[in-house]
Amino acid sequence: MKLYYKYLTIERITYLYDELLRITQPFDLNDPFECIPGKPSQEDFDEFIALCQNHLQKNGKVKSSKLSNLKLDEMYENAVNNVNNEIGIFSLTKKWNNFLMWAHYTNSHQGFCIGFDPEDDFFKDFLSTDLEQSKTVKEVIYSKERVQIPMSLKNTTLTYEPFITKSIDWEYEEEIRLIASLNLADKKIIKIPNDIYLFKIPHKAIKEIILGVNINIEKEIEIEKFCIKNKIKLYKSVVSNKYYDMDRK
Repeated sequence: MKLYYKYLTIERITYLYDELLRITQPFDLNDPFECIPGKPSQEDFDEFIALCQNHLQKNGKVKSSKLSNLKLDEMYENAVNNVNNEIGIFSLTKKWNNFLMWAHYTNSHQGFCIGFDPEDDFFKDFLSTDLEQSKTVKEVIYSKERVQIPMSLKNTTLTYEPFITKSIDWEYEEEIRLIASLNLADKKIIKIPNDIYLFKIPHKAIKEIILGVNINIEKEIEIEKFCIKNKIKLYKSVVSNKYYDMDRK
């Protein structure tokens, strides 16, 4: 079975006790382009607004002045803020043995990596009847170009593209994303500048845990006890003797 892997610093060992992990707002992630589509030029925006205005006037749905007051910068900033206030991302990967991710996301191999069962109910798509709450899992698309806001009446909507498209520089991560509305959070911590949203990911979803090669021995024993108690496979990562790669035992 192919698992979803999550790299964690040793401070996140708290998850083994409370089942809570953060699902993060896009502006708190480590990519400044996160979930932000390319910004159209003012000229293209004005042409699109004029096109919309003419179309709606012909159908008697809007007065001539209603759309003419729209400002590109204001609309763009409001849209970005709305995404950051409403949507969270839980980043996962297909690989447990990416040594760069061990370095970046476990504080230089001192943390651990959890392998989750993708068939667990937590990772299943959800949409509430009132459309106010949602959750879905998508693979990230890597591209040289940013997602563009449609400037045509034939295609005026974006679905998940802005949330799952990243630069090809990130391709090595092989990322899978759980995208969820923040109002589904099980716990909210008020914090400046940004609140923390925690979601309960059940321990029954864990299939295996891999310890970092530089993990503290006391934390290693602590995680080992957790795995024995919950009948979860436990591995320890080791440096390959032949390749620039990680093995496990």
